[in-house]
This record gives sequence, structure tokens and C-alpha cells, in this order.
Amino acid sequence: MNTSFRFRSLLLASAATLFSLDVAIAQTSVAATQDAVDAVVITGGRLQNRLAITERRDNLQVTDSVTSDDVGKLPDFNIGEALARIPGVAVQNDQGEARFVTVRAMNANYNYTQVDGVSIAVPDRNGRRVFMDVMPAALAARIDVYKTFTPNLEGGAIGGVIDIRTASAFDRSRRGLRVSAEIGQYDNNEGYEGAGPSGAMSVSYGTTFGATDKFGMVLFANYYKRDSYSPQTEYGSTRYFYNANGTSAGQPGANTGTYPGTGLAVPGERRWMFYHNDRTRLGGGAKLEYRPTGDDYVFLRGFWNTATDNEARQTDLWTHGGNGTLSNQTATSGELRNASNLSIQQNLGQFDFERTVWALTTGGDHKPGGGELSWRLNYSGSHFENWEDWAEWRQNGANVAFAFQRAGDHYVFTPLNPTAFNDYKLYAPFRRQYDGRELNEDIYEAKLDFGRPIDDHWSVKVGGQVRRIDRAFDENRNRYLPAAGNTYTLAAANVLNPRVCHQIPGAGQGQCILIIDPGASNAQFLAHLAANPGQWTLDTMSTDDNNLDYSLRETVTSGYGLVRYNGERLNLVAGARYEKTSTRAEGRRQVGSAWTDTRNEGGYSDFLPSLNVSYDLADAVKLRSAYSKSIGRVPFNAVAPVGERLNETASPITLARSNPDLLPRRADNVDVAVDWYFGQGRGLLSASLFYKKIRNEFFTASAVTSVELNGQQIEALVTQPRNAGSPVDVLGVELNLVRELDFILPPSLKGFTVSTNVTLLDTNFKQIMTDGSEVELATMVGQPNTTYNIALSYDRGRISGRLAYNYTSIRMSERVNNTTAYRNRYDGADESLDFKVRYKVNDKLWAQFTASNLIGAERTEWIGWNRELPMVAADYGAAYFVGFNLRY
Repeated sequence: MNTSFRFRSLLLASAATLFSLDVAIAQTSVAATQDAVDAVVITGGRLQNRLAITERRDNLQVTDSVTSDDVGKLPDFNIGEALARIPGVAVQNDQGEARFVTVRAMNANYNYTQVDGVSIAVPDRNGRRVFMDVMPAALAARIDVYKTFTPNLEGGAIGGVIDIRTASAFDRSRRGLRVSAEIGQYDNNEGYEGAGPSGAMSVSYGTTFGATDKFGMVLFANYYKRDSYSPQTEYGSTRYFYNANGTSAGQPGANTGTYPGTGLAVPGERRWMFYHNDRTRLGGGAKLEYRPTGDDYVFLRGFWNTATDNEARQTDLWTHGGNGTLSNQTATSGELRNASNLSIQQNLGQFDFERTVWALTTGGDHKPGGGELSWRLNYSGSHFENWEDWAEWRQNGANVAFAFQRAGDHYVFTPLNPTAFNDYKLYAPFRRQYDGRELNEDIYEAKLDFGRPIDDHWSVKVGGQVRRIDRAFDENRNRYLPAAGNTYTLAAANVLNPRVCHQIPGAGQGQCILIIDPGASNAQFLAHLAANPGQWTLDTMSTDDNNLDYSLRETVTSGYGLVRYNGERLNLVAGARYEKTSTRAEGRRQVGSAWTDTRNEGGYSDFLPSLNVSYDLADAVKLRSAYSKSIGRVPFNAVAPVGERLNETASPITLARSNPDLLPRRADNVDVAVDWYFGQGRGLLSASLFYKKIRNEFFTASAVTSVELNGQQIEALVTQPRNAGSPVDVLGVELNLVRELDFILPPSLKGFTVSTNVTLLDTNFKQIMTDGSEVELATMVGQPNTTYNIALSYDRGRISGRLAYNYTSIRMSERVNNTTAYRNRYDGADESLDFKVRYKVNDKLWAQFTASNLIGAERTEWIGWNRELPMVAADYGAAYFVGFNLRY
């Protein structure tokens, strides 16, 4: 089904839904809302829906929430999967698991994620994205997403502020012991190393103690294991074009919209990959609380969580550099001979990833003299470590000539000389490489807020915050290269596993990927190196070791003031926030062949006013509107001097560098929303319209600029990130419906609730090309224009279940090509169908079954002027789990 058809269908469905809910909804009383939410007989998804409705209704801002159920566990493996059910939120997956979250019009770098209202460090090597697959769903009792901003919120968020709230022992429903566990398996569980079971387990314990229960304690721990295989095919972003006589027709222009020659796009490569992903997440934490009176509360909370990936990636790569002769052309096929750089490569990459996040936070909330005082002291750290081991063999030349045929979303490559192609003695050793990367980040933060009422309706609040981020990234590489006379061919290495044959998406009949045994690969190379040291040369890769290293300190000092009015129907918050950001960074600069240390400093200041207004049009109808300014901070590697290059012999002198004077994205945000609450807190229909004008987009360009060199100002051709002059306009609409269906169903079918939300965007995001022209892209980077999910839940008696469908439309990836726009990469549309059912055995024990990705949706990427050329197809398969929830 194409995107335009989905778009029209959604609009029609939304209009029908709005029409069917007549004016009577607005007359429904909501007096019993909180009583309904607190009723212990309401469980599962129905309770979650009612809690989320209550949270939205009680907030002045446009806010959406996802809450845990009465058992105390979100029905998801990580925070990202839980957030995917919120309007305007989309997720980007890694190996089929939610990793990054986008809110409204901005990718994960330009949202801000907190835990209990304070910052958390991120294990992102260059950006500010929070890895949601490091954050277990068990960490959260509730997650709030703020889409409109008040002065007391972090100013560095254009899409939204995500606040993960941990459990409190003073919440009566959180007390006691809870154990949740699931075990199961992924469909893709067959491979050269086998696959064990997958699953998750979380434990939490909450209690109050002391003579009058003034103390509270919450303990929590979690474990997650995923063991699966993922076959994947890639076809390269570079395509080659040929004339009718088979000669090269060159490449498309920067933004011509047409293809040269006959228009037949011959892929620059066919890359088969077979992943074995062994992923583990482990962590836990504690929260100690003290509430001596209703006016004083103090807590100390800490957590630590680590996610590790032990991954093997087998790659079978067929690549060429164009030219040559294309014969037997059709609209979808041809035979290519004598192309430049023709090569078939067999390699095995073995990866160890570690991403760890921890935090220690203390704070208090007090009511001195009728006011409200809140303070927080926070430390958070993160660690990223990535070790890679590469073994590679290649066969080059005429033997690699091939025929290709496009078949739907894939290309089938067939060797024209299969005898030589399958002769493993012709695959010469190319490299044995070892890479290591490490990132450490520390955040130190202090916040103070004080508010005081002026009269029965008006109050004021002021606050300040200081946050310092220290981060350092280091990369180290070395490799062994074959010397003349090296005999370590693919056949001689004795590393192939001939008993394993895996078909990759797009494989032709009888075609299989070659499998290199990981254990044999390591042992055989070390044995050959020891026996034949003269056949290998050690390359310390000094340029690569220095190219990406940097360290940076960012300090943000902020203060705000606001005034609040709480009336019978009218409520408002108005005020402003001031933020001063300064950076100091160190990195490496190459002058000739020598690397030297270099430093820079930069910063910017922002005044961020905002106004939020809500008005109760009726007892069950609330109107909201908001205006705010906010910012999206610059990626760290765009500011720090990373891999700079200086050529003093060129005329003019050339300098490639980062830009410490780069300004953040700056946005004006306007929102209007209307909510209808009905059915005594059991139903919600909302519509939100939002507009953002975003300035200072980033692009890389060259210009003659005055720079300081050896203490003197000189003119140089400087290539660096710059801010765009043209703003980006984003217009969006969100529709959200939650409704219990008891009123239309016969008594025997009562217990069903439907919830659905839709987000539609229209943007004019423009990409600056190297020739100075602009190209308007189909979407913003990382942000789909259409997202929706539909869920049907059932809660009655002993049974609670949920069937959910999620859809995310095509979106621009971060791999932007500013030479020719046809090579821009787009992540294809994502869809998934998930199911969960729970059975109440008794008051303490629930049994459950979970099935994810029931339709077996693949991950895809596309290139081309109209996103019509397949780039990537990856198969993650479905997964099935059984488990239990136990509560004492």
C-alpha cells in the first residue's frame, strides 16, 4: 500500500471518528475520573489508558504519558518500545529493537531525555541521542513526553522533553515484591553458531519502614537476553548508468531529477550480510526516600545499566567502480564486463559493543512558609566501548564479471565465470584488522526551584541550573597486511564451514552466503602469523588513530522565571528562560603528515520566552494553546576539532575543520490542541495542531575565511559545518482516540478498549549541495511524515490482552549526500503487529504470552530521485515468549 493511499485513508478515518463522536461527548461528566483510575478492579491496558488520560487532563501543557499497569511492569522490553504508543513519537530500530526515539519533527539528537527530572549521560560517540535499548522498561513507573515547553523545562529540546519517572515506595500500589519473567525465541534462530533462548526478567521491591512509615525504599533489577540471526542485503548508494551501446553515461547531477543514458541503474555493489546478534542487558538500582511530613520529601536514587552486543557479521561483497561494458541490456537487467575495481570479497567482522549508563541523584521537595522549594544534585556517567576484529579475502579482475537482474525489491547477481568465482584459492588475503573505540561522558548538575503563591489564583516561580558535560572519545586501529608471497588464501585458511548454507534476501536459486567459522578464523590466523611472520606487515594506522579523537567540556548555565494563573476554567503559565552555553574542546590536526594537538572555544546564549494557556470550554472539553522558543544543540563532533586537515602549500591555504562558532538550531513553536474527556475518565478524543519554524540548520560548505595561523590572521579556503540561511517550516497534526467499547457491545463481549493515534507532518526541509544549490527533501532527517498505531485491548475477569499495529512512513536517514541528492538514503516504512495476553491465576500470579512482529516486517532503505531504488533489506522475523508476573 503506498504512502499517499495511507495518508488519504487516515484522514478519512479520522474525519469519520470525529463525526461519530457527537456533541453529547462534551456534556459527559468527569467527576468520577480519579475514582475510576484508582479502582483496583481495573487492570492491564484499561488501567494504563485511564492513567494516561488523567495525566494529560491534569497537565496544562500538551503532554502524553505511558504508565505501568497494576502489576508494575510496562508491556515492553525497553523504554523506546513503550514510547512508540504515544502520539507523535516514532522509534528507529537496531536489529529489530527500538533504539532511538523521535518526537514530532526532530530526530533523537534534538529531544531531551531525563530520569526523574534530571539529565542522563549518553553513550553516543558524537551526538546527544539516548540509547533507549540501554534503558529497560522496568526502570519506569511512568514516562511523560512534554511537547510544549514551559520555562522550568530544559530549553534544549525542539521535538519534546522525555521524562522517565521511577517508582516511589510511598505510592501504595508499588509496595511489595514483584517478579516478571519471559522466555522465548526468535524465528531467525538458525546459524553457524546456533542460538539459545531469549527473554527478560525484572525484580522490584518497595516498602516503607520506621515508626510512622516515614522512610521508603525501592529496589529494582533487570536482565534481558536476545540471541538471534538477521540476514541482510545491501546494494550500495552509488549506481552506474550506461548508454544504449553499453558505454558509461556518467553520474546524475546534484539535483537534476533525471538519470543519464538509458536510465538503467546498475548497483555499485551487492552485499550479503548474515548477523549473529547476542545481546544482553543487565542492571538495577535503588531509591531511598524520607518523608517526615506532608511538606517535606527527600530522596537518594541510583541506577546502573549496561547493554552488550557480542556480534558476528559475515559479509559476501561484490563491488565494482563502473565503466566497463554493459551488454544484453533490458529495463531491469544486463551483463557487466571489464568494469573498474571489480572485486568479490569475503570477510568476517566480530564486534563487541558495550553501552553503559549510570546515575546518582539526590534531591528534595519542601514547602517552607507556604512556598515550594525543590532542589536536585545529579551525577550521571556513560561508557561506550567497541572492539572490532576483521578478517578479509578478495578476488579481483575479469573473473568477477557478472549478470544482474532486478526482481521486485532485490537484485540477483550471477557470476559469468562460476568456476573461477567459486575457486577459493583465488581469494587472496587482504587484511586482518583490529579496531577499538572508547567514549566516556560525565554529567554534573545542580538545580534549584522556588515557587510561591501571590493569592488564590496567581503564583510565581524562579529557578536556576548549572550543568557540565565532560566527554572524551578515543579510537585506536592497527592491521596486518599481506606481504609479497603471502599464501594465506581463503582455501588455505581452512575457515569455511561448508555444512552451513544460508539464503539471504534477494539470493538467486541455489545461491548461498559463504560462512566463515569465527572460532577457526581467530585460531588459524594466529597460527599462520606465528609460523610465517614474514608474510605479514603490521600497519599501525596512525592517521586513523588520530582522525576521530577529541575531548570536550560543555557548560550550560540557565535561569528562569514564570508566573502561573489557576482559575476556575482558565489556566496559564508565562515566563522566560535564559541559557548560556560554552564549550572548550581539544582534538587533532594534521599538517602535512604530522599530527598535532589543537584547541578551540565557543558558545552561544539564548533567551527562550514561552506562554501556555488552557481553557475549559466545558466540563469535559479542554482547549490548549502554546508558544515557545527552544533550541537543538549542536553535535559534539561538529564543535570539537575532530580530524582537522591543514594544507599550507595549497593556494589558497586550505583548512578542513569543525566549527566552534556553530549555532544551535533555534525554533519557534506554536501549538493548539483540543481534548474531549468522556465516560468518567474512560475515553479521550484529542486533536493537536503544531507549527515549528526552525532556523540554523547545519550543512558543510567551503568559503574563503580569515583564520589565525601561527599567531597571524591569514585568508584560507575553510571547509566546515555552517548554519543555513533558510529556515525549515514544520506543520503537523496529531489525533488521539481512547474509548472503552462497553457501551456498544453486548454484555458477553464487554471489556474491549480501542486506542489509536495518528501524526501527520508537512515539512520543507532543504539540503544544501556542494554546488550551492538547494534540494527539498521528502522528510526531515530521521523524521517520518506519517506515524500511527492502533491497539485493541481486552480487560475482563482473569484475562487481559492487547493487539497493536504500528506504522512509520519512509524517512530521511542521517546519511545525507550533498554531492548528488539521488544518493540520499531513506529508511523505508516500518510496520509491526504485536500481541500480548495475560491470565490471572490468582491474586498474586499472572501467566502471559507475547508475540512480536507477527507479520515478519523487514527493515528497508531506499535511494533514488523518487526513493525507488532498493538499498537495504533486513529480515528480523517474529518472536514468541511465555512468562509470568508475580506480586506479593
